[in-house]
Amino acid sequence: MPNFKRFLTLCSVAVAGALAACVVKDNVPPPPPMKPKEEQVKTVEPTKPATETSAKAPETTPPAAGTEDPLVAKGRELYNANACAGCHGDKGQGVLPNAPKFTDAAWQQKEKDEEIVASLKGAKAAQGMPAFKGGAGTDEEHKALVAYVRFLGKSAGK
Repeated sequence: MPNFKRFLTLCSVAVAGALAACVVKDNVPPPPPMKPKEEQVKTVEPTKPATETSAKAPETTPPAAGTEDPLVAKGRELYNANACAGCHGDKGQGVLPNAPKFTDAAWQQKEKDEEIVASLKGAKAAQGMPAFKGGAGTDEEHKALVAYVRFLGKSAGK
């Protein structure tokens, strides 16, 4: 009988632990599920946001060969390959309430490169921003992503 009570106690602790892991803190929604590799967008060229009266999305055209900064190109590749667009939008326009809009000039001016890198390393996990590659991103990858985020801000004003 003592073993059965011990078993029930362990089961109830395991169930309580599993339920506690499901609780979302601070009303922050979980990040959207990652798309399978074949569904992810390969290359996205930012364009001017569509006006509220336009019914059709703007057409995107890739940059002419050899005209894009290689660091921005690497950042674009990382952004698209790691589901950043799920929260920040394919053009940096922000699709979730807590995700900053990279196209916002005020945000671009306020946010320092070091703060963006800190976010990529996991400094804003409590606000729903997961660490890039689980915190294992390299300095070069972080620089490339910062370059692309800055590019999105500059592209929005064109």
